[in-house]
Amino acid sequence: MSGMDMFFLFILIFIPVAIGLIFTPLLTRRTESFGVSIPVDQFKHPDLAKMRKKYALYMIILSIVVLVAMLAAANWEPALPTLLIVYLLLSFLVYLHFHKIMKAYKAQQNWGKTRKQTVVVDTGFRSQKLTVSNGWFVIGLALALATLTITIVMYDKIPERLPMHTDLHGHVTDWKDKSYRSVLLLPVIQFYLLGLFAFINVMIDRAKAVIDPDAPEASIKRNILFRRRWSGYMILIGTLLTVMMGLEQLSLIFDINETVINALNMGVIAVIVIGTIILSFMTGQGGSRIKQAEGKDAQLINRDDDRYWKLGVFYFNRQDPALFIETRFGGGWTSNFAHPLSWIFIIGIIAIVIVISVIFK
Repeated sequence: MSGMDMFFLFILIFIPVAIGLIFTPLLTRRTESFGVSIPVDQFKHPDLAKMRKKYALYMIILSIVVLVAMLAAANWEPALPTLLIVYLLLSFLVYLHFHKIMKAYKAQQNWGKTRKQTVVVDTGFRSQKLTVSNGWFVIGLALALATLTITIVMYDKIPERLPMHTDLHGHVTDWKDKSYRSVLLLPVIQFYLLGLFAFINVMIDRAKAVIDPDAPEASIKRNILFRRRWSGYMILIGTLLTVMMGLEQLSLIFDINETVINALNMGVIAVIVIGTIILSFMTGQGGSRIKQAEGKDAQLINRDDDRYWKLGVFYFNRQDPALFIETRFGGGWTSNFAHPLSWIFIIGIIAIVIVISVIFK
């Protein structure tokens, strides 16, 4: 992929990410606001609605400034990933500002004194079909095996020098001598990503269920749909990435037009990024945007466990045996960082990446 293609790729990624961050407060559960637990009937309160609008304004301004900076620095390639990282850090600081305001607002309202805190447990939840079967990853696995086999069988057809990087004008600036380690990097990454997505799919199935006490049946239905949709989407993403990297690998052996490869890469990234945004808006965190019967008892609220959420996003609870739980700000799941096994998984995932980068460099 040329440097100019990389520039357009960063812009393609940045815009949907910015849209997602701007509207994040609308995608969270109605029982949470900026990482702080609230009664469900307070989500539409004018004070909280005003807070969300103000957050969106701050994020729009920040997003425009960073986008302009990206366009201005288009000819300096290192600026793009740097600006993206800076943007994510600044957006987190914006969130922290509103998280602090929300905590103060909750303390002022003192909802816990007038409402009953409740925890709802459904013993039959795990008997439901919560995710799409990991068996669907066999499609990606077959593609990865085919890529690996073709690479080994046709190793002699691969050029002695491999282009590793090009500048904004399409000129190759970095080459690597052919070796089994260098040519097997992409097939190995294919297997790693498939394993990672299969692990995420298992995590979706095993993650702790959060059930709203004011309408438990509707909450359970939303949660099941939420998990099934994201499970199927993880399988789709894993398969698409396998196809993308497989074609990139085959271009080392066969004469495949570079324009076709770049178009496929752009298309896959676009589907993943835009698809994520669309699914987030259609589903919401925990299925909060899926229409179901409204709650009937606004005096019942989820048990206040804000003390276990550091900065509203990091979950630390030694008494909770759950390894994974829904995030409070945004979408998806996070780890229970007080559980040692969670750290084993995190360190293991990072360690495998480091090992791959060292062995196949």
